[in-house]
Amino acid sequence: MRLSKDIIKYLSDAIAANLETKGLVDYEVSRDAIAAKIAEVITADMLAEEKLNKDVEKILAAHEAEIAKENMDYRKVFELTKQKLAKDRGIVL
Repeated sequence: MRLSKDIIKYLSDAIAANLETKGLVDYEVSRDAIAAKIAEVITADMLAEEKLNKDVEKILAAHEAEIAKENMDYRKVFELTKQKLAKDRGIVL
């Protein structure tokens, strides 16, 4: 994952505190429970994107010769393929 667990925890705590401090929400459970759920969602999202990246790499590896032959920009092809797979899978990037 791109973010460490400590950074995810810090961000989750900050988001939960900020929402409450600004009066945007009233928690029926502890702020810590909310922060933990936020961290869970962030982690799941990052893992889904990580899996998506690996799937794109597999697809492009199967077409490596074509990409080289056509002198395509790998990063551009990677991003286009990733966007298409994300759309097909209902993943918001």
